[in-house]
Amino acid sequence: MKYIECNHCQKRYPSNRKFEEAARNKKGVRCKECGEPFPIVIHEVKVEKKQPTDEEARREFENSMLSSLIIKNRID
Repeated sequence: MKYIECNHCQKRYPSNRKFEEAARNKKGVRCKECGEPFPIVIHEVKVEKKQPTDEEARREFENSMLSSLIIKNRID
């Protein structure tokens, strides 16, 4: 997830094409929270996929097996 952050109040805003283009042109924006201008710097946070619990993994496996059996029985 990409975002920009105000240097003064640390308010975060989701990044978009407009912000990314302004960052390349070394422009700034005014914070809607505190009203102070700040330079646009794109930050990125890597969002890791949550690992399923043993119970969730077991259910997912059982559901996939049941789906396979249902499909197989429809074909036969």
